[in-house]
Amino acid sequence: MTSPAGPAPDHSEATTTATPTEATITGTRTRASDAERERVVTRLHHAVGEGRLDLAEAEERTAAAYAARFRDELDPLLADLPGGPAGAEPWSAIWESVVWRGHRVVWGPEAGRPTAPQCRTAVAVLAGAVVWVLLCMVVGAAVVAA
Repeated sequence: MTSPAGPAPDHSEATTTATPTEATITGTRTRASDAERERVVTRLHHAVGEGRLDLAEAEERTAAAYAARFRDELDPLLADLPGGPAGAEPWSAIWESVVWRGHRVVWGPEAGRPTAPQCRTAVAVLAGAVVWVLLCMVVGAAVVAA
């Protein structure tokens, strides 16, 4: 509805952007978490270390990352860097998170992040468990077939 002063301002946070992102598909915007903001800032710092961004541009993008309220505001900050928009976490980060949560269950909430040897041990234990289950399946099938 327009008034003599012009169109009424849209104060809703469910506005969409011009790019085909999650916001335009669903009609709503998803809020960014602190972890997502930190992941973007870490990638920006790596880009500075690689010489892809100068300090002034990195500071500007870092400030924008910390000020971002929605996920679709974070993607443009990384769009021109290798790896593209923020997207999903790398598998190593997901695995470390899983090991860390297991580590906290066993050692309590005061336990720190797992070390690289602890992550490798977790992989070995998981691989051993998979081999054990497969072996039990084969032996079980052989017993049933006999």
